[in-house]
Order: sequence, then C-alpha cells, then structure tokens
Amino acid sequence: MAKILILNGSPRKNGKTASLVKAFVEGAESAGNEVKTLFPQGMKIGGCLACESCQRNGGTCVQKDDMQTVNDAFLWADVIVFASPQYWGTITGQLKIVIDRLYATLFGHPVQKEFVVIMTARGDMYDMTVFIGFESRLRILPSSDGNRFVFHSFFPPQIPVCRGHIL
Repeated sequence: MAKILILNGSPRKNGKTASLVKAFVEGAESAGNEVKTLFPQGMKIGGCLACESCQRNGGTCVQKDDMQTVNDAFLWADVIVFASPQYWGTITGQLKIVIDRLYATLFGHPVQKEFVVIMTARGDMYDMTVFIGFESRLRILPSSDGNRFVFHSFFPPQIPVCRGHIL
C-alpha cells in the first residue's frame, strides 16, 4: 500500500483535471492505497523569497503559511502526483509556487519519492513538448540528497466539452 499525495494545481475544483484526478483516486484507493488531495488554489502560499534561510536552518522556510500543510503531506507520501491543466505551455502558477517552495523541504529532508504527472489541455493546444518540458523541470526536484525519480504520465484522450461540462 502506498501513501499518495495529489497536488491539484487547477483553479477549478470540478474541471477536466479534477475528472482525471477523481479517476486516479478511485483506482488508487480501490487498489488499497491511501490518498490525500490538496488544492493550492484555496491555500495561502507565498512565493519563494530566495532568501536561502532554509539552507541554514535544516530546510525550514521562514514563511509561515499553508505551505507547512503541503510539506507535512509531502513528507508523509510515497508518491507525489502533480495535476494541472496546461497554462501558457506549462503548469498553473498555483502549482509552480508549491514546487518552488518544495525547495526548502527537499533541502532539509532526504527522501525517495515517485512522481506522477497528470496534465490536461484543450484538444488543439496539447503539445508533447509541454509535457517534456515539465518533466525536465521535475527532474530537478529529486536530484539532491539521494532522491529517486520514477516518472509516469497520463495523457488524457480528447475530452469533449460542451458549455463547460464534460460529456
């Protein structure tokens, strides 16, 4: 049994990304895994200050905000799922801020994680290079302190949309 943390970077709790996350959660739970989902959109998380204080104090960020909830869940989990719609060729800003702030957590805590990415995009806007670019960014995360990187991807088939609702 794995402990899975899903960081759903979509600003929409009921959009296409949420539909794929829901299917992922159902499959993971039915296989006996424990799943937690966090929505950065509804959390108060400031951007990284680049002060590097985390390097001097064991990986603790000087900012006191909802990132501590993310950090605790990140350290708890065996598998981290980054879920996001494609915004301007990459992940949403909400999820990017969380990833930037994980710098402090990863600096202070050697961990081994498996990373999964779920990305959605409108049919004609989806481009493999977007995903490959995000994968290369994620490879930076586990490169220090003995972290292990296993990369999985889920490419959704064309999801027909009519008036904002999935058919």
